Amino acid sequence: MDKKKKIFILGFLAIIIIGALIFLLIRNNKLKTDNLSQSGSINPLPTPEFMNTEEKSSLGLPADSKIQILKTDESGKTEVYRVIRKDADIILDPSRVADPDMTRPATKSAQQ
Repeated sequence: MDKKKKIFILGFLAIIIIGALIFLLIRNNKLKTDNLSQSGSINPLPTPEFMNTEEKSSLGLPADSKIQILKTDESGKTEVYRVIRKDADIILDPSRVADPDMTRPATKSAQQ
């Protein structure tokens, strides 16, 4: 292969690699800043809340099940919950739940 062609190909590959690295650095920096608030501190991710054994038994639910609390009333009683079968079912921000099919309201008779 001609020496000029080799230099051209190596230069072209170097430009592609540098471009890809710049793209990845910009993308990674954007992902990091998405979690920053105006003050520069990291916004904490919501911590999912789960029912304890007493709450499950008061609602007539199996004690060995994993149940996430999505909404409580003023007194702290569970109003809406979700049965967690796998970790992907966990909702990180319950305030964003808009689809009523994703949640299960606690029945009034089970709360009393």
